[in-house]
Amino acid sequence: MLEHTFIHLPDFGPRRERRLWESGISAWDDFIARFGDSQYHRSLCGRIKRSSDALKARDAAFFSEALPKGEAWRAFPSFSRVAYVDIETTGLAPATDYMTVVGLFDGEKVHSYVHGVNLADFRRDIAEYDTVITFNGSMFDLPFIRKSFPGIRLPPLHVDLRFLLASLDVRGGLKKIEQHFGMEREDDLKGMNGYDAVLLWQRYLKRKEPAVLDRLVRYNAADITNLKALMEWAYREKRARTGFDEISGKGKHA
Repeated sequence: MLEHTFIHLPDFGPRRERRLWESGISAWDDFIARFGDSQYHRSLCGRIKRSSDALKARDAAFFSEALPKGEAWRAFPSFSRVAYVDIETTGLAPATDYMTVVGLFDGEKVHSYVHGVNLADFRRDIAEYDTVITFNGSMFDLPFIRKSFPGIRLPPLHVDLRFLLASLDVRGGLKKIEQHFGMEREDDLKGMNGYDAVLLWQRYLKRKEPAVLDRLVRYNAADITNLKALMEWAYREKRARTGFDEISGKGKHA
């Protein structure tokens, strides 16, 4: 979808972008071919050329700055290094509380980082990704991470599924949304919430029971493994609502 996107150009919105598609200009190369010799379009052509170069170079930071707020989903298939992230904490205040578990799902494997064990490794590992996908991460997870790891290099592109799904009229907490899509959790994790995770950590500190920590880590993992399917669904729906595939006659969601 990214190479078909024009809303990152000055004074372009969804309607103007759609009119461009309807005129037969469905990709950046089409725009250059039609307007490359036009003095009036010189600035826009230059912007598109930089966009094309950035995509070839896999420069996620360029699109993080260029795409309007709420449109980072368009870059999702173009950058394969995607991290689905969720954190557990001792409370809601980054100034006084701390992270107990950080989960990172790379689309195939869950990586768990535990306070007092390997939490510091998260700073190094997360820097390898181009995109981070969260649920309510813009309000909680990412600010907490930045407070806990000053100077951390987080992926340039961020998609907060809470707001992306809400734009598709899918609202509520993550567990409610999972139920809406028929997603199941392990029996001993059903009904658990963030406060239960706090209590599990406190119990673990007192008793040092491996089973308690294991349950907390699995609860955290459950919060991220379904994000991939939700992101893929949201991407397809958002793309369909732009009208691009209908206008261009493309059947594949690339």
